[in-house]
Amino acid sequence: MPKILWVALPLLLYGLYVAHRVVRGRVPLRRALGVHTSLLLLLYAAATAGLGVFWVAHQQLPPFDLHYLLGYATLVLLAVHLSLNLRSVLRFFVPKSRARPQAEEGAVRRAPLGLWLGVGAALAAAFLLGMRHGRNEVRVAWPAGQASAGAAARGPVELVERYHELSSLSRRGVFARAPSVDWGPAPPRFKAYPGAERVALPPVERAAAQGRSLSEVVLGPVSGAAAGLGLEALAQILFHSAGITGERPEKRAAPSSGGLFPNEVYVVARAVAGLPPGVYHYAPDQHALDRIGTGVPEAARLGVDGSPLLERAPAVLLLSAIFRRTGHKYQDRAFRYVTADTGHAIENARLAAAELGLRAVALDRFDEGLAAAALGIDGREEGVLAVVVLAPADATPWPQGGVEAAPRFAYLDAPAAAAEPIGATGMALAATSLRLLGPGRGARASAAAPSPSGSATPGLLGLPPAEPAPRSALATIGARRSERRYGGEAVDAGQVASILRDATAPGPVLSRALGVYLVAARVRGLPPGVYRYRPQAHALGVVHQGDMAGQARAAALGQDVVGDAAALFVLTIDRGLALGSDGARGYRHAYLEVGMVGERLQLGAVARGLGACPVGAFFDDQAAELVQIDPNRQWVAHFVTLGRVAE
Repeated sequence: MPKILWVALPLLLYGLYVAHRVVRGRVPLRRALGVHTSLLLLLYAAATAGLGVFWVAHQQLPPFDLHYLLGYATLVLLAVHLSLNLRSVLRFFVPKSRARPQAEEGAVRRAPLGLWLGVGAALAAAFLLGMRHGRNEVRVAWPAGQASAGAAARGPVELVERYHELSSLSRRGVFARAPSVDWGPAPPRFKAYPGAERVALPPVERAAAQGRSLSEVVLGPVSGAAAGLGLEALAQILFHSAGITGERPEKRAAPSSGGLFPNEVYVVARAVAGLPPGVYHYAPDQHALDRIGTGVPEAARLGVDGSPLLERAPAVLLLSAIFRRTGHKYQDRAFRYVTADTGHAIENARLAAAELGLRAVALDRFDEGLAAAALGIDGREEGVLAVVVLAPADATPWPQGGVEAAPRFAYLDAPAAAAEPIGATGMALAATSLRLLGPGRGARASAAAPSPSGSATPGLLGLPPAEPAPRSALATIGARRSERRYGGEAVDAGQVASILRDATAPGPVLSRALGVYLVAARVRGLPPGVYRYRPQAHALGVVHQGDMAGQARAAALGQDVVGDAAALFVLTIDRGLALGSDGARGYRHAYLEVGMVGERLQLGAVARGLGACPVGAFFDDQAAELVQIDPNRQWVAHFVTLGRVAE
């Protein structure tokens, strides 16, 4: 039953009771109605307060939708209750000599018409203001001349820039914009395939203490590792990418904004020992695979064109997103959150595969429409965001010394407005999507590129040498939780330095546009302030010194998880680098990279006994002021908090 009906059920039942009394000619007395509404008001107030106290105690984001609905029901009861007692309230302020004798109790008197008309007019005005004022429905024309074929086309860059602007938050814009689409209720938490052939996966040891350190695994698989992939190893990769690691379904291996988990993981099994070839969907609630296709699609059917990795790959993972799972709560900001969530899952898959001697490589080019068709999904409500090839450790994306052939991808033509049922999010997905033009060697694997942020610039503040994480990679993933409660203890500069090194050691995977900033509040050996991390020099550049914890809290919508943290990592995107060589596609790559780096930051903290939490909700303009960047050149994309967990 919808939440609004659950919340309104006591009011509906009481309304039926009153209507029954009226029909029988026994109109309730004013005193009786006052007592009844007082009890109902107490019930709703207790439920609202209890729900808030419960979530505050657990330091989780509150269920805003329930609070809203309970609050509205409470307001209705307050209005009725006050109207019944308005005369008593007014009489309290009238001198006794002027007070009229109290009328005998009788049937309910008609409430002052002016009061009800005023309340109704105020509510109607508020509703119309919220629905209509500054409504930012995306009717942005697809940029002319941007959909040309060939790798040189940058695609609809203006559209993704417009999307980023529309999805940005600010205090000044809180009343100026409304969602671009009616997201409706939340879809089911898990996707089901009734009647599909189910393959149970081997159980996964959740306390994987054995294995290489996280600091080693982030660098990739060891050379000479086994090239094959069995069902047990595949189960490990899937579990550590998207599995349920706790007793409750919201405790997952990879974090997700608001605990909404929009991602679905599909497996194209080509040569997995113990698993018939075919297309499968991973069911995390059952830790099982549902077979949704018996054949193995060719590369072109998956939207991949000529990647040499596929020749030796035993399996391919396709990560999609059901956007309404996130959009019903976060609305037009959904594409940002969902793409970063996908990056979290990709990073976990990369680490789990590396621990098992495989290389998980995210392809930077593929045809989303063909990939969606191969999986039997619509490509809009649920769209493919990433294709990850599981290949042997010694596999190379391109022949040594080879020259890349002409790519065979182009950006999409302008879609019809009616084809975008999820508004701005659908437009951002379409703007960053590609189409396969024909046979060739167009799809390439992601390859690390030099980061532009590092240099041996004089005047940098040196950091302590990085120490390897004492915990294994898989054990760290299994123990990861988004910790929102921190004590007042400081963290060591050496721990911060080691976490930063782990997060940046692999170099860029899909985008070289990221920057990492550190807001130090209580870091032993480091004065409070804001710093820019330079990976190649393993040093910090001073941006601003001084206590910035209050400003960080304000930028993060007043969240205590940010204000109480000992340190805060801020990830930024260089606008020119992101949209330069890769065009509009670079926007998606940048947010996928944000998710991967953010996940390494959090895992690096957990591996060292600290708490961390990714945060995507902040005022974009205030966040840019916090790290003192020009929002016309750089975008703040993500926060990750760090601290010692409160006892």
